[in-house]
Amino acid sequence: MNQIRSSFFSLVSIFLNVGFGFVYNKIVSVYFGPIGLALLTHYQNLVAFFMHIPQEGIHKAFINELTQEQDSKAHTGRIITHTVVWNVFIFLIQWICLIVYMYWADSPLEELFLDKGSSLLIGVSFFLFVLNLLASSWMVARHKLKRYAVYTFLLGITSVLGMGCCLYFDITDSLYWIILAVTLSNFPVFIYMFFTVFRKFQYSWKDVTSVFSSKDYFMPLIIMGVVSLLSGKFLDYVVREIAFDLIGPYESGLWQSAVKISQAFVFLCGAFLSTIFYPYAAESIKDKQALHAFVKKFMLLYVPVTFIGVASMFVLRDLLFQILFSKEFIKADKYFLLILIGDWLRCVSWVGAYLLMASSDTRRFIVYEIISGAAFILVFIFGTDYFTWEVMAMANLMRYVVYSVLVIFYYRNVWMVENSRL
Repeated sequence: MNQIRSSFFSLVSIFLNVGFGFVYNKIVSVYFGPIGLALLTHYQNLVAFFMHIPQEGIHKAFINELTQEQDSKAHTGRIITHTVVWNVFIFLIQWICLIVYMYWADSPLEELFLDKGSSLLIGVSFFLFVLNLLASSWMVARHKLKRYAVYTFLLGITSVLGMGCCLYFDITDSLYWIILAVTLSNFPVFIYMFFTVFRKFQYSWKDVTSVFSSKDYFMPLIIMGVVSLLSGKFLDYVVREIAFDLIGPYESGLWQSAVKISQAFVFLCGAFLSTIFYPYAAESIKDKQALHAFVKKFMLLYVPVTFIGVASMFVLRDLLFQILFSKEFIKADKYFLLILIGDWLRCVSWVGAYLLMASSDTRRFIVYEIISGAAFILVFIFGTDYFTWEVMAMANLMRYVVYSVLVIFYYRNVWMVENSRL
């Protein structure tokens, strides 16, 4: 496919993201063991929680708008302004809810947020991450993937340097500062983004005051992002909070290491879909025949490659645990098979989810998320009577079995030209 062959730098950025992620995990695994990895992973889940609505809602609308219009400094500046305002609004709501939760709840991460200094640093770095995500979305929409690869490298290397400094200078409570270093790396990257992206466009106060006139193209994707957040990342975060009490921090660290390896593959697939599949799908969404032809060719490559990837990880699981973490983590292989199957189904079903986003099919998206989220909750609640450590993986697996069936029926009825009812 021409799109894939021309996306070398997109693939470079994807592998850089995954590679730097495992550098973080390796450092923490060696110095702090499974308990430290459990804490770092839980914090990273919190970062993913905060980034979900901007990434899957606001910035998907941003990409949709850019791909439908010719680039101009004034037009792009206006869309960027609207996007920033929406990001600020969503960020403040999430931040207030988070602070209230950390004050009242017994969370493994509460120490980070009860200290005003570290809490402020986290808030600033979270929002810088949102602005960096905005700039990277512009790069994806305009197919400036070489620059996107540079951005990914800078973000990863500054995080690793920050973690290394914490260990080298033997800072008190190094694990907490390592956690902060992961997000504080956004500041130098923001400086780079400011000069290479944000300064290029024209802005005015009128752009700010006209933000609500743009709600027609933002609101459907924001609603979809909120729903998928509540049925996805929110449930994942809650389950991990429960896991600390259910199986203990040590076993949680082992489980999280298995999840980490599988989720690295999920991240590769998600980043590939976001940077390669989604922009082209958004461009051709109004031409059903062209879209169907594109999806068919894409899936003929995507499905077998992802299956081979999952099978390879299962065969090499002991070696992966030892290389990416330490010998102690080989005990986590008991979690691996169920996690891999569920996450492979997630990667395949995401093609349908991205088509729902590209076409702003809000109602169907919400229904699918609610149904699959309900399957997850039901298996998790009632499965504890039949499973112990397997219950989290089983709940995740059943969720994506249900979601895969839903998107198959959706694609068959909507986008296959001979069967289409729309």
